[in-house]
Formats: sequence, structure tokens, C-alpha cells
Amino acid sequence: MSAPALDAAFWITAAAIFVLLILSAFFSGSETALTASSRGKLRTAADRGSRGAAKALKVTDDSERLIGSILLGNNVVNILATSLATALLTKLFGQNGVAYATLAMTALVLIFSEVLPKTYAITNPETVAARVSGPIYWVTLILSPVVSAVRAFVRLILWLVGVKTDPDSHILAVREEIAGALQLGHSEGIVEKEDRDRILGALDLGERMIEEVMTHRSSIEMIDANLPAEEIMARCLESAYTRLPLYKGDQDNIVGVIHAKDLLRECTSCWPMG
Repeated sequence: MSAPALDAAFWITAAAIFVLLILSAFFSGSETALTASSRGKLRTAADRGSRGAAKALKVTDDSERLIGSILLGNNVVNILATSLATALLTKLFGQNGVAYATLAMTALVLIFSEVLPKTYAITNPETVAARVSGPIYWVTLILSPVVSAVRAFVRLILWLVGVKTDPDSHILAVREEIAGALQLGHSEGIVEKEDRDRILGALDLGERMIEEVMTHRSSIEMIDANLPAEEIMARCLESAYTRLPLYKGDQDNIVGVIHAKDLLRECTSCWPMG
């Protein structure tokens, strides 16, 4: 082979490796962005007219197919890039080229195709997810037959070893995701305990009995408005509550609520000054 031909082949192969590394970075960043992005935020952006966010929601509907397609594409480009680098460096350095190619591709893939794109994607996953959703949609569409075959084969193997899979199940329910986020926010000092308990209580409201959140009318402490003022005053002072309903005649006839603080304020204003 002539020197010009060798030089041309070298640069063509090097360019192909460079392109494959870019594709690997694209797949790695897309996986991180689409799996880490909040579907709630994507839905909000889609409702505001973002076509990328709407496409991202559609792509992430089938997370198993999405991950399978991205992993398949990422592995293909990484293996192909490593094979080209091995062939290229073997021509230049002989058998030592295999070791050089392993070291070089490990460093390049780790830094530029894994850590860098994943770090960039995790800083703003919703924005990145909206940007990559279009190309990833076509990737999942093109690789869908292969991914479906791999998925069926994997499920068969799991079935043979006694592991059942539910394709419609989610790793975390929405309630558990919210509860986990609240607990994490509270542990980091972002969410106050009262706010956490209030929201968690609202999430559990459907499982509560009405007796747990409401007091029966017969157990409510009330005062007859027709009683003498001294008696009303005495009952307010003896009560453990600061707000007491007032009724006339029948306890169903509630005419108001007496506040112990208001009563104390009125009594203080009438108290003789020494």
C-alpha cells in the first residue's frame, strides 16, 4: 500500500472514530436526560407548546424499549469505534497497537462519551430531553424490531429461572416518588417538617377513615348562649379549647363561635385599674 493511500486511510478511519465517539456521547447523554427528566415538568412544557417536550413524553412512555434502543445503539458505536481504533493502531504499532487502542479508547469513551455528556445532561435534563427526543424517536423506531426480539429473549431467560416480569409495571409509583422527594427535601433542609407532614397527609387521605380526621358532633364541646355571662366565662376558663361553638336551645342551632382570646381581651378592658 502506498504512503498516500495509507495516509488517506488513516485519516478516514480517524474521522470515523471521531464521529462514532460523538454518537456514543449523544446516546449516553440522551439516556441520562430522558431517564432523569421529570415527566411533570415535561408535561408542563408540552402544555405550553414545546414540541420537544411532547415528543420526549411520547418517547419515555415505553421506558423498556427506550433504554433497549439507546443501549443497543451505544454498544454498537462503541464496539465499532474500538474495532477501528484497534485496526488503525495495529497497523502503526504492530501487536502493541491492541494495548494502545484499549487504553486510548477507554480514556476517550470514559471522558468524552460517558462522564462529560452525562454530567451535561443531568444539569438540565428536561431541556436536553426535549432536544434529543426527535432523533431518539427515530432511533427507537428503527431499532424496535431488534429491541423487541432481545426483550423477548431476555424475558424467556428470566422465565426459565423463575423470574416473572410485568411490562406494564413501574419501578416507583407516583405516590412513592413524591414521598421520597419530600423525605429527601426535608433531610436536606429544603422542605419544612410541617409542609412534609401536610402533603404526606393529603396523599394518605384516601386511606383514612372519616373518624380520623373529623370529630363527631356529640364529642364537640359547646356552650349554651342562654347561660349567664359568669357561667359562660367559667366554662371557657375550664375548657382545654380556645374556640367553642355557641348554640341556642338546640345544639344543632349554632349561632357563633366564642374565642377565648377575644373573651380575655374584653375582660381585660373591663378590669378595674389599680
